[in-house]
Order: sequence, then C-alpha cells, then structure tokens
Amino acid sequence: MTAPAFNTTTTFNRLGNKMLPVFTGKLLPIFFLTIIMVLYSRKLSYYDYGKFQTVWLYCNIISVVISFGLSAMILSTSYGYFGQFIKNNKTKVLMSYGLGTVTTFVIFFFTTSHFSPHTRLLLVAFILLQSACTLTDTLLIKNNHLRVYLWVNLIYTLLFFAIHLYFFYEQFSLDKLIIGITCLSAFKAAAIFLVKQKHSTQVAGAPPDRFVMNWIFVGSNEIAGIIARWLDKLFLLYLLAPAQFAIFFNGAFDIPLFGILISAMENIMLTNISADILNRQAAKNIFRESFKILSLIAFPLFFFLLSMHEEGFAIIFKNKYNASLPVFLVSIFIIPVRITHYGVILQCYGQSQKIVAGSLMDIVLSLLLMLILYPLLGTPGVALAIVISTYLQAAYYLWQSAKLMQVSIAALLPVNFLLKLFVSLAAGYGLLYFVKDFLIDMTALVAGTVITILVIGAGLVTYWKKNIAAGSTGVTS
Repeated sequence: MTAPAFNTTTTFNRLGNKMLPVFTGKLLPIFFLTIIMVLYSRKLSYYDYGKFQTVWLYCNIISVVISFGLSAMILSTSYGYFGQFIKNNKTKVLMSYGLGTVTTFVIFFFTTSHFSPHTRLLLVAFILLQSACTLTDTLLIKNNHLRVYLWVNLIYTLLFFAIHLYFFYEQFSLDKLIIGITCLSAFKAAAIFLVKQKHSTQVAGAPPDRFVMNWIFVGSNEIAGIIARWLDKLFLLYLLAPAQFAIFFNGAFDIPLFGILISAMENIMLTNISADILNRQAAKNIFRESFKILSLIAFPLFFFLLSMHEEGFAIIFKNKYNASLPVFLVSIFIIPVRITHYGVILQCYGQSQKIVAGSLMDIVLSLLLMLILYPLLGTPGVALAIVISTYLQAAYYLWQSAKLMQVSIAALLPVNFLLKLFVSLAAGYGLLYFVKDFLIDMTALVAGTVITILVIGAGLVTYWKKNIAAGSTGVTS
C-alpha cells in the first residue's frame, strides 16, 4: 500500500500548535531558576552555592527514578488503553512504585553525607511533590488542557521566583527555602488535580505483557538517561570539595533551554506519532521537521556562546567564576547535537530496549572516557567525555531508527538544511568574533545578544512562511 501523502504544513501545524504552550510552560520555571542561579552564585560563598546546586542534582535524578517512565507512557499510549490497564492492575502498579520509591529514598537518606538528616527529610518531601507536579502536568498535556497548563505554570513560576528572591535579600537558609518551594509544589499539584480529565473508552493496544515490558524499558532508559546527564557532576561530587564543585558546576551547567526544547518536542512528537502510529511516512517527516525547528534555535545559540563566552562570564558572574571557562568552552560543543529527541521513533514503535542499550552505552563510554581524560586534562576532560559519548549515543539511535523504518540515516535527517545553516552561521559569527575586539565587553555582549535574537526570530519566521506557502500550493515533501 502506498503511504499517504505527507504535507509539510500539516506537520508544522501539528508540532507548532502545541509547541508554544508546552515549551513556554516548561521553560518558565527553568528560565527563572537560571536567573536565581546567577544571583545566588554572585552572592553566596562557593561552599553554600555548591550545596544549593547539589540539591537540584539529587532532585533531578531521584524524581526520574521514582517516576520510572510514567509520564512518557501516558503520552505515548492511548488514553483509554492506559486507563484500563491501570484499572486492571492497580494493586501491582501501586506496589511496584511504592517499593521503588521507598527503596530509592532509603538509599538516598543513608548514603548522602552532604546534608543534615533534617535537610534530607525535607528533600524527600519536596521530591515527592515535584514528581506529583510532573504527573499532573503530563495529564494536562495529554488532554490538551494547554491553556490551563500554561497559566498554572506561569503562576507557579512567579511564586517560585518570589520565594528565592526572598532568601536572596534576606539571610539565606537552605532548609527554609526547601520548605517554601515544597509547599508551593503541593498547591500546584492540588490545583491541577481539580481539572476535569477525559474519560475515554478502552481501545486496542499492545498485549499486557508486551506493554509492561515496554514500560520497564522506558523507565529504565529514563533512569539511565538522567544518570548520564548528571554523570560528570556525580563523578566529581565525591572527588572535589564543595567550593571546587561549584566552579565545575557553573562551567558544565546544562543550559536549560535545550533540555526544555527537547522535552517539549519529545512530548509533542510522542503524542502525534502515537495518534497515527500506522502512518510511518508521517512519523519520519515529523522526526525530520523536529531537527529543522530546533536547529534554528540551537545553532545560533551555540555560536553566540562560542564567540561571547568570555564577555558573558565577565559580566554575568562579575569574573567570580572565570575558573569555570575551560569547562564551559568544552561543554557547549554538546549543543549542536541537541536538536531533537533521538529515541522517539524507537519508543513509539516498541523498541525501548534499544533506547536502554543506547543509554547504558552512553554511561559506560562516559565513565571510561572520564577515567582516561580526567588525569590528563582535569575537569575539562570530564566535560569532554560527556560531549564525545553524547555524539556517539545520537549516532547509535539514528542507526537503529533508520533500520526500524527501513531507510537510510540520511532519510531521517534534513542534511542539506542543517549543513547550510551551520556553515552560514559559522561564517557570520566568525566575523562577529573579530569585530567584538573593538568593543567593550558590555557592548559586545548586548550586540551579540540582539543579533542572536534576530537570527533566531528570522529563521523561525522564514521557516513558518515557507511551510505555509508550500501548504497553500499543495506542495508536499
């Protein structure tokens, strides 16, 4: 049977209509947390700032462990089938998650020496409520309550920022800060639970045994993925003093914009591909279009950071974290590859075991490279290990996805588009790099920021107009 004709405009609209509210709702908390990071790093001692960032390290990892793929399964599965499965297996699901959660927190409580027992108990409560917030956010996205999702996250973010500002201007207390954001998370989760959700009838889905196995693979992959993401910090957390760890953290800081972009795009791709799972041509084209949309944002930001990193650290951190620059310069080379979620096709078509294999490969390669490069290059070597392993993992996922879809890797990538965009931006920002020497730091940074915003805006507008024009003339790709 001939695959249905695929219209690029249809794909753009399916992605674009949901991308803005989902992306905005995910970006807002991280955007303000980044501002908080800058403010706190300038005010707090290296020791206190190192402990503050360690809180988020543990929270990010543990929340993924105890959630064990729940959000991804909700988004990538028919609502009716998922609901019926939970209803039929409620006791088993609750016991499995309960046992996993208790075990995780026991390990955390008795192996973490960075915090007092009182602080650890507060963190347990905060992580549980953050996980509840993630689940309620997922339900809003799944049910297309995107306006509610956006407004709830906007209000939450403003209050979240206000709490941090209070402790910025008053005497800093880590325990009191955790109590404040824990209460806020409780109110958010309770508010979203009041929103009426869909009540769908059961529809055909994977056999229960296969569905459970896929869930196990998805959860295992998320755990492996979050460990891989924070592996460099975990590797050095027990090797460096808190002050040294703070310096490394600011250099290897995972710029939140890209994680949020990929997460938002992943949610949208999972929802749209799973809604028409038999149409593989649509799945391939949705995958290709995701590269185009995100590269129009990621590539300009990569070259901006590459050309303006010295000015940025001098102004943002008042030269306090200049020792972080070598690590930062290495770390940003991960950005050009972070232009989609590479495992979406494998996940939607029940090949989660291959995603897990890729994540485990990433962890093993990262550890091996760290053990080799850290003695040779110091902390920049740890950052380089993460960059290299990430590129190899992306290549592995592309290879497996191409095999599954029975096409070449080039058929899944808009190669010409990405190459032309990268080369043209390299030339433009190369010129900016030489011109900036004639400007003071602040002027150069402002000029680079304005140029980058204009480049990203022009690229997205041009992409949108081109696809609308193609749609109006009936052109397909």
